[in-house]
Amino acid sequence: MKHTFAVLFTLFFCTFLFAEDCPYAYLEGKKGNDIRTALSTQLKNHTVLSYSSVWASATDADDRGDGTNNIWDMYSNCIFSKYDKCGSGESEDDCECYNREHSLPKSWWGGGTDEPMYTDLHHIIPTDRLANSQRSAWPLGEVDDVQWTNGSSYLGYGTFGNNSTNLTFEPADEYKGDFARIYFYMATCYMDKNFTQGGKGIKVFMSGTANFNSKALDLYLEWHRNDPVSQKEIARNNKVAKKQGNRNPFVDEPELAEYIWGKKKNVAYSCNGQQGVEDIHVSEPAAQKVLKDGVLYIVRGEHVYTIQGVEVR
Repeated sequence: MKHTFAVLFTLFFCTFLFAEDCPYAYLEGKKGNDIRTALSTQLKNHTVLSYSSVWASATDADDRGDGTNNIWDMYSNCIFSKYDKCGSGESEDDCECYNREHSLPKSWWGGGTDEPMYTDLHHIIPTDRLANSQRSAWPLGEVDDVQWTNGSSYLGYGTFGNNSTNLTFEPADEYKGDFARIYFYMATCYMDKNFTQGGKGIKVFMSGTANFNSKALDLYLEWHRNDPVSQKEIARNNKVAKKQGNRNPFVDEPELAEYIWGKKKNVAYSCNGQQGVEDIHVSEPAAQKVLKDGVLYIVRGEHVYTIQGVEVR
């Protein structure tokens, strides 16, 4: 009787909290670009923030969560408090202050500040001012001949050219998957945009589109596979979802990149095949992902866990 009550309580709890067991159930049976199109329809319907609010929103999303008020910087090894944001008049000394960085440079879409990409937190990150300046609008890739480094990121000749007008900016290995998944999100949410209007967007995308060229796609898929989703990314995705009402699906379901562009692009998506909870280390029964108030949970039998594996019920 006690066990039956527990099961019934859990079923009631889950039914009350969650609208569906699979957050991407609407992709069931779709393949390749049809998955991307369906995702885009959902993702682009989000709250567009003001640029002034991005300061607070980005620093909240990138808080290290260790009680120090320090934030993540994926361009440098600098340790910044969330209060160290750049103002006017600062020099470009290393580790002086941090900027709001569009990891997909705004010049690539023509620089329009009225575009939703301008304040989309999924690709706006806090970065050291000097590193941000060095990155400029160069494409993300891998550097063979280093012209500048801060010990974390590198600028030089590599993936996208071998002269001073065709530089490549390489982030640290631990963040390469993060950036790949950010770019997958941008190319999906804004698949109807033109990301080759300026800067060096043409190095990454096919002319007049938000479609990756083959060189960039192969590289970013490699980064995605070699640097799996981290707890940092999961936490950030949850926080951004609360701010603007949409999620990066490639953090929730990394295999979606394979279904759209990679090894499974000719395979129909199956919700039942996307458990993605091996890190919880709990045996039967099978787990399901569920979404509530912009936060992703795992339901396994009578138990409810956060995506990090912490039991909440």
